[in-house]
Amino acid sequence: MNLETFKIDLAKQLFNINEKSVLEQIKMILDSKEIVAYATDGKPLNIQEYNAALENAEQDIRKGKVISSDELKNEIKSWRK
Repeated sequence: MNLETFKIDLAKQLFNINEKSVLEQIKMILDSKEIVAYATDGKPLNIQEYNAALENAEQDIRKGKVISSDELKNEIKSWRK
């Protein structure tokens, strides 16, 4: 079965589902694959990956792994030398 036939068969099955809870679960699966952001290296992120990155950033903040804007400006200036 090629991809187009598979998609058509799946769509037919979706149209025959009459339980809202089943459709909501399918929507959750589809939404979880949607690209919602991009990492600094350009990697696309779905909602789970995005939320994990946010959690990691918040942990870094709580641990004090931050620098001031002045420190960042000085670091950037050092790249140009």
